[in-house]
Amino acid sequence: MNYIFDDIEKNIIEELKNSRPQRIWTEYIKVIFEFEDHFVELECVPEIADSQNQADEAMTVKIRKVNTIYEPYKNAHIICENENITEINVVRTFLYFTDSITEPKKVKKMDSIWNRIISKIAGIRKSKIENILEGTSRSYHRQIICNPNSEDAKKASPEFSNLINVGILVKTKEKYLPIFVQSNGYGFPHLETKPFISSNELAKIIGKYELS
Repeated sequence: MNYIFDDIEKNIIEELKNSRPQRIWTEYIKVIFEFEDHFVELECVPEIADSQNQADEAMTVKIRKVNTIYEPYKNAHIICENENITEINVVRTFLYFTDSITEPKKVKKMDSIWNRIISKIAGIRKSKIENILEGTSRSYHRQIICNPNSEDAKKASPEFSNLINVGILVKTKEKYLPIFVQSNGYGFPHLETKPFISSNELAKIIGKYELS
């Protein structure tokens, strides 16, 4: 499945380049660029993923321009004010999933690991956790994100592959604002704690993504 920005979204990104928003806000699942008479909104939206596991989702980003004054929700936080945007790159990643583990011995091993973790968190004996879950059917699999041009992406089955535009990378002066979904997680929680990062910090996380 391909979740790529359409022409309207691309034009909005072009408008943002070299602009100076009055404020940039975060609402956890949304990021808002506030201007005098309009605002631009990026929203994290779960979509169906191409996967061998029916419940898997791909976290995508939708961009829209709203021609009205922005009114922040009570949980909105200001990231910055009156910062000149000097550069914007589209951020893209490749998402695929491993086959479900259903082999009894492997499932039992994974069950044991998870039961041990749950028992520590809940303060309940591991044997009691096993009794609670006895008779339930479980399987395990992993989701993988990587650079679309990586060897991992080339080896993945096209039938279960997802190419996703997950947001944008904004540069203001010497700082970077990573407005993109990370690790196929929901929303932009990283912007709640430390919105701006340095070039060195960016280098540590950008390997799984492609910039354009």
